[in-house]
Amino acid sequence: MILTDNLFITCPRGLEEPLSNEIDALLGIKPQIDAGGVQIKGSIESIYKLNLYTRTSMLVLQQVTRFNSNNIEDLYKKIKSFPWHKLISSSDTISIRTKVNSRVFQRSNILTLKIKDAIVDRIRLESNSRPSIDKEHPTYPIIVNIKDNKIAVYLNTSGSALYIRGYRGRIHRASMNPSLAAGLVLLSNWDYNTPFYDPMCGSGTIPIEALMIASKIPPRISRDDYAFKKWKSFDLDLFNKIKKESIDSIDPINGIINASDNTMSNIVLMKQSLSKINQVGKVELGVFDIGDFKTHTDKGTIIMNPPHGHRMSQIRALEGLYRKIGDRLKNECAGHDAYIFCMNNALPKSIGLRTKRKFILKNGKLDCRLLYFPMSKGKFA
Repeated sequence: MILTDNLFITCPRGLEEPLSNEIDALLGIKPQIDAGGVQIKGSIESIYKLNLYTRTSMLVLQQVTRFNSNNIEDLYKKIKSFPWHKLISSSDTISIRTKVNSRVFQRSNILTLKIKDAIVDRIRLESNSRPSIDKEHPTYPIIVNIKDNKIAVYLNTSGSALYIRGYRGRIHRASMNPSLAAGLVLLSNWDYNTPFYDPMCGSGTIPIEALMIASKIPPRISRDDYAFKKWKSFDLDLFNKIKKESIDSIDPINGIINASDNTMSNIVLMKQSLSKINQVGKVELGVFDIGDFKTHTDKGTIIMNPPHGHRMSQIRALEGLYRKIGDRLKNECAGHDAYIFCMNNALPKSIGLRTKRKFILKNGKLDCRLLYFPMSKGKFA
């Protein structure tokens, strides 16, 4: 076996525990949690399942090799020592991406070129020809993580990031990463039986992910593009078997998910996304302002992602909106669990409610929080 069975599954920061729980339920393996992902040992079958089933994941990486190095020439020699020719032929294409957090290695562009030279030189040495570089659709996407003097080389089995589900066409400019949206739903501990509300749904990423979770719809049911499908080791029969099992497990729900927004064009976008997963009519949709939002049940879960405000002038302009959110939750949502996803700035104070718990998250490079407000009568101050 040329490759190791060590897998690193990445996720948005702060969702390592939900991802770990997903993998434990899926594979019966308790992963080792790391910053920005989890580590497990897994087979080809595990790789297929992780790519098809996990909702909070971003990439499934299969380790090629790992070593320590203290200078660029030594790094070149150790990369070149791996038998790349047994994995990659001259007719294949490759891409190389480096992630560097090191005092030893600092110039990632030079490192990337050196790593590329080492791989190509080894293949040329053994076969008298070399693979080409394709940054967009390579046969073998290679990722190299460098932390201090520790180097880990991976194959990206996923290709495009796994937040690309396949159900979204044109999206709202502030649309959330679907892997993050799924993570918010999982963090909320919603039971999938009581009503779910998103009164500021935008183009619908959070309620669509909630619907897919509750209905056991595979997160990438509309996606068929994975890097591993181009590899010589690809087992089509095994992949089709796993994909069929994921589709057979779907258990539709009706009338539990409620989504609304103050802009009709956003609701139109959401309907288009729902049509791509054959779920039109499975979500109760509405067009109204947050100031008119109210629940129609005694209990349920509310998750919303209001505008964040990146500059001080924007924060001041949004203070009234956040006050309005707090008023609606207090006056119309008793008995419900409310979660608000927001940036780590001054705006949450304007909600005027006491949080029971804060989940620390990253939205890209932005520091964010998921704030939990249990809306029990008479306990809002």
